[in-house]
Amino acid sequence: MNENYSYPLLDGLNDNEVIKLVTFFQQVEAAYERPNGVNRQAFINAYRTFTTMIPSKMEQKQLAAQFEERSGYSVYRVVKQSKQPGKNLKVNEA
Repeated sequence: MNENYSYPLLDGLNDNEVIKLVTFFQQVEAAYERPNGVNRQAFINAYRTFTTMIPSKMEQKQLAAQFEERSGYSVYRVVKQSKQPGKNLKVNEA
């Protein structure tokens, strides 16, 4: 994991959208970093906001890939785990 990285952003986002995008990425980070992970519903809400705000699947995948490249954290793994039952999401790296 890279300790010093910047969040990937898209041109044309307003301040509120940037905050929502960063919040989503912070939820992904929390699933990896926090001892108990992140609240499943909070992550799902942030993910829904992300997909509504960035409706293009291609742009979603590009942002997720850039985030993983910079941070080492996989959006895909957290989204996949969010479909499993449980209160919290915790990604255990193998």
